[in-house]
Amino acid sequence: MIDDAGRESQFLAAIQELRALTGALRAAEAAAAAAEWGDDAALAQEAGRARSELDRDVGSDVGAAGASEQWLARAAEHARAVDATRDLPQTPRQAAANVVVAVGLARAAVAEAVLQVALARQVSPAPTRTAVVRGIRGLLPGLARRVGGELRHVLRAKPRAILVRTAITLGIALALVGFYHFSGLVRYDAGRLTLYLFAAIVGSVICTNALCFEAERVRRALADGERIWRILVVKNITIAVLVIGAGLPVIGALTAIGDGNPVAMIDQLVTMVFIWLGVANVLSVLYPLRHEPVSARLHDGTWKPFLFSFALSYGVGLTVNVMIYWRLWSRQYAARELAGGDWAAFGLVLASALSSWVLLTVFAVACSRDPRVRALLSREMIPYDKAARQGVQQRSPGGG
Repeated sequence: MIDDAGRESQFLAAIQELRALTGALRAAEAAAAAAEWGDDAALAQEAGRARSELDRDVGSDVGAAGASEQWLARAAEHARAVDATRDLPQTPRQAAANVVVAVGLARAAVAEAVLQVALARQVSPAPTRTAVVRGIRGLLPGLARRVGGELRHVLRAKPRAILVRTAITLGIALALVGFYHFSGLVRYDAGRLTLYLFAAIVGSVICTNALCFEAERVRRALADGERIWRILVVKNITIAVLVIGAGLPVIGALTAIGDGNPVAMIDQLVTMVFIWLGVANVLSVLYPLRHEPVSARLHDGTWKPFLFSFALSYGVGLTVNVMIYWRLWSRQYAARELAGGDWAAFGLVLASALSSWVLLTVFAVACSRDPRVRALLSREMIPYDKAARQGVQQRSPGGG
């Protein structure tokens, strides 16, 4: 059953779809107006965009997950109809008449889109203060249940892809730390080493490519009516629970041996986790990359974006470090000036980190509603099927 908050989110997504459609119509209108005066450049550009739009499989869009069977059947029938009439040989007279038919079909499609948005609005009551409070109250138990399920999946489900990736990430991070430390480039104390290793986990592909890392589970959740923002939030809180839960005993041990201030170390850990998670949500939406072995990347040509993702993560990591250090410097200043001392500064920095996470996540979700971004997600959010890939390679000329 969809709660009030979920209905409002769906309605906003429907409105965004309609606005994207009207934007495309305005661009077509401008191109047609220019063509009336003999300037066909804009029309040629719009024709190229139209061909790209026709290449999209409407039914495979992640935003279409959960649509009724009748609409999905119509999407499949539309794809077959497009293939039947696309690049059809025609006389000039037929071409002019076909324009009338095509525009009539487009008008009908626009009318249906408006009606569907109106229907979505009818099942979404006007947001009142009571409805908002009731929606938030109903979200918390559901969120706890989802996070619990995600934790069980991470720890128990086979294959344990997230745990294996975490172990690999920790191994690479330890190797880099060892090289820097023993070569004399950088010296790490126990506190800095702990923060660096946990930052390596939160900044790995299990967070920065969260939607595609387990593409099959994410697509299944979308098909069941789950919203992208809930998927991201559940994954974020799960990683936060795991990382902070693993970090607190380490901080306790460092405090016991007198190697650091526990309040400052907890502040650094929590701040790092939530800032990284917010940035990771943006990367998951704007730079998704299908999850597959390196051998498959060499075959399908995704090895270049894969290598670029490392450089991108490094650059983003430097930016995140600046954000973290700025907050930690602010905490030290606030601890000296505020009456509450360390704890008051801890509260302010924690609120700042949580606010950054919320704002970055809202930005990521807003971007996911853009048709171009969602088309990219639909293309990259595909589960890796080893048997299918081997079959394609065997049928290809290079595969024998």
